[in-house]
Amino acid sequence: MAFNSQHRDHYSTFQQGDKQQQLKQQRKQTFLSVDRGSNAQDETIEISSSPIVSKISSIVQTITSSKTAKGRAILLFVAFLYGTLNVTLRAIYASDGAPTASVLSLVRQCLSVLTFIPIIASANNRNNAAGNETEREENLGIKVSSTSFEEDESNSRPMWLAAAELAFWNCGAQGLINAGLLFSPAARASFLTQTSVVLTPLISAVAGETIQSSVWGGCALALVGLFLISTSSSDTSSVTDTDILATASSFNQGDAMILLGALSWSAYIFRTSQIANKYSELDLQFTKTAFLAGMYGIWFLFEALSTLKSGGTLLQLWSGFQSIPVWIILAYSAVGPGAIADLLQQQGQKEVTASESNIILCMESIFAAVCAFTLLGEVSSIKEVIGGLFIVVAAILASKQ
Repeated sequence: MAFNSQHRDHYSTFQQGDKQQQLKQQRKQTFLSVDRGSNAQDETIEISSSPIVSKISSIVQTITSSKTAKGRAILLFVAFLYGTLNVTLRAIYASDGAPTASVLSLVRQCLSVLTFIPIIASANNRNNAAGNETEREENLGIKVSSTSFEEDESNSRPMWLAAAELAFWNCGAQGLINAGLLFSPAARASFLTQTSVVLTPLISAVAGETIQSSVWGGCALALVGLFLISTSSSDTSSVTDTDILATASSFNQGDAMILLGALSWSAYIFRTSQIANKYSELDLQFTKTAFLAGMYGIWFLFEALSTLKSGGTLLQLWSGFQSIPVWIILAYSAVGPGAIADLLQQQGQKEVTASESNIILCMESIFAAVCAFTLLGEVSSIKEVIGGLFIVVAAILASKQ
């Protein structure tokens, strides 16, 4: 009995010691887990409290929550795409056996039309997949969304007429400016082309829209910036600012053509803002691009007939057509600054007025300078940098509500 009692005491003491050791081990593990959680929490707080991350999150939240901010961001990206177009076209014209303007315009538009085909096919497949879920979704969902544009335009004209109008203004802008360059100095032509930034709010005001004073101020600043950029290009170094102003008295037919081209571009931007919400971007821009291809085709036919009549050959219009790099650059110009830019511009102008849209699109000159420096090694002059700053300030001022 004494042995058993003593044995029980030893066994009880052993159990108590083992329990105390287990409790110590549990406390240690709990402390470590709490410590790790505290450190992770500290890291999370430190990361989330970073001013850079907070600023980026604030900007992203503003863009995603505001339709106007989203529209401005889209147009800014469109300006970037247009800026790359300037560099790509210069690269094409600098190649051996470069195409003429009519051939380049026609081929580029035809490639843009081809770009729309897979986009349209993909959109149709998505619509069909959604429509096959239930008959009710097809009747109440897809059909309503596909005809919503038609209902907005029920008292107006069909979509193809609107596309033809946009194609007319777009083709008129490029054609008139190209023709005017035959009669006007390059520096003055470059500046006159940019007057659309002022012509657009004038058209909007005549149409009865209210133009805020901040937009007028932004237009003025943008015009000054564009003037500085257009008069500082290397190929027009022999023409000074004084020369441009002095030759204003000798206004010729080339100047008139360029101003009409700028007016056509302003009309295109203004009309796009008016009808952007009335038609599907995909349908409208595809039809417009097809019309443009037809218009450029007529231009090409005239030039081809003129070349053949003078005893030349069609090969003269593009002797370097076998160059693979040129075709790659052409394909990019048709997809990026072509089809995608057209779709995005209409989408952005749904939320942004025509006048502000034109100011944002003026930043094309800044992106062109950046691309020229990155890809071609061209360094912008002080005048161009100052002009770019004027345009940035103009865009910020115009966005103030």
